[in-house]
Amino acid sequence: GQQVAIARTEPEMPDQTPVHESEALFLAQIAGAERHLYIESQYFASRRIAEAVARRLDAADGPEIVIINPQTAQGWLEPLAMDTARARLMAALMHRDVHQRLRMYHPYTAGGTAIYCHAKILIADDVVFRLGSSNVNNRSLRLDTECDLAFRASDAATATCIAKIRDGLIAEHLGVDRDRVSDSIAATGSLIETIEALRGEGKTLRPYEVPDLTTVEAWLADNEVLDPEGPDEMFESLEKRGLFRRWHRVRRAR
Repeated sequence: GQQVAIARTEPEMPDQTPVHESEALFLAQIAGAERHLYIESQYFASRRIAEAVARRLDAADGPEIVIINPQTAQGWLEPLAMDTARARLMAALMHRDVHQRLRMYHPYTAGGTAIYCHAKILIADDVVFRLGSSNVNNRSLRLDTECDLAFRASDAATATCIAKIRDGLIAEHLGVDRDRVSDSIAATGSLIETIEALRGEGKTLRPYEVPDLTTVEAWLADNEVLDPEGPDEMFESLEKRGLFRRWHRVRRAR
């Protein structure tokens, strides 16, 4: 049978040891991907995840990374917290992406209405499949209670099934048949080339564009005021925290 891994997140409490298995699994899956990494997530605002992505982008033989995100977060506060952090992280990653292997897209209906992506999926190399409740933001990976399931294909049939799920998701977003997606990936070896070739008018995926942030928005994002990594950081001085406080370490490791 197929073995399934369970990854949990539990916050630190006076009577509870923190559990960060979901974050650790994300980091391991990003580090282990060889050719393709496909992620659907409600947010992209975790510095630790972005650092892991940066390391793969630096590698000459790293994987393509495609992220599906909603055009904007919902509510009145979440766009300020999540969208600003995403903008800062994506701007930094796009600057690092010298091999042009990173893309973020937003799904849209045929009528041009943005579709709110609420999925939490990761598929790597046709062999790793992950589904659960964890979002790619600090609150989810550090402060909330989450549970994800993941498995690695142990045979060719399972790997084929995982590839069909990925191709089906991309096809659904693009409004085309799955076979067109599968055939294009087989011919080009590229998720990005496939999406760029098949996306068009109507139901489609639109590329993420880094917005201009106000000074206040940039300050809030950089200092993680609205999305701290843990309960202690909520009360930590701003000098000791921030979106890019470890970014220079990642650069030195290149």
